[in-house]
Amino acid sequence: MNITIRQLRALLAVAQEGSIANASEKLFLTRPAVSQTLQELERQFGRKLFHRVSNRLILNSEGKQLLPYIDELIQRINQIENFFSSDFENYKNIKIGTTKTIGNYLLPNVLQRFHQELGVGYPSLFVGSTGDLCAKLQTTELDVAIMEKDVQDVTLNKLPWLSDEMIVIAPPDSTLGMASELEIADLDKQLWVAREQGSGSREQFDFHIGRRLKHPHIAMEINATEAIINSVIHGIGLAFVSKIAVTQAIAHNLVRALPMRERFHREFCIATYSEKYIGPELQALLDFLETYRQQNPR
Repeated sequence: MNITIRQLRALLAVAQEGSIANASEKLFLTRPAVSQTLQELERQFGRKLFHRVSNRLILNSEGKQLLPYIDELIQRINQIENFFSSDFENYKNIKIGTTKTIGNYLLPNVLQRFHQELGVGYPSLFVGSTGDLCAKLQTTELDVAIMEKDVQDVTLNKLPWLSDEMIVIAPPDSTLGMASELEIADLDKQLWVAREQGSGSREQFDFHIGRRLKHPHIAMEINATEAIINSVIHGIGLAFVSKIAVTQAIAHNLVRALPMRERFHREFCIATYSEKYIGPELQALLDFLETYRQQNPR
């Protein structure tokens, strides 16, 4: 069997992109060339590696078994090719995934410190839902993800990172803000502006607030925290948001944090695919994130 680097790169690209069309653009090859390369590889292995569903190519069980080994080989080949390149450029190949709150309000500062302290390039950043991140970790499209710790996925290795507080916010003129202390029941029959189903913040709302209200009324669902905060500013309803996302709006009296008796905390984690090869650059990033956690306990 004479497997080529080109074949391995093609398989990895199709696994990550989900189609020959997208993989061909990523590899700067024609679609027939990518298709032929995959066919040759499957012929050499003597078995199919993908399920063909409509216009999508999805790794079957045998393809999934191969993927971590191919990912590691390609990473090591890239290291050899870049052996005499500067570390600055090598770190730009790291692919980080994160949920919206972390990506918008936490990670830019973290990556700037990573860049300054290590003198390396900025990794690429993908912001998406928890489900997106888990899927992209499994296909090695992402090297690492930072997201809510309570995600249930046995294929991932998770390390604790920072903690976050969720708070209830209201328009600045809301009479609820005049109370000295509020219970969940005091929020019944209020209108709410919430994140979309499937987001980590929505799961937090449903668990801590929604299921405990007799008459939960979601006036709007929005997939962006900034838009939710603006909706509260304009009086549409209450919202349950990350404290770090609304600090500036509270400071400028655009919204007010309601004095809830309960405190609502969630934990963030650093997740990698359990079969993922951890190269030196990725390990340096993971070490930095752990140091950051120790220096910034929340």
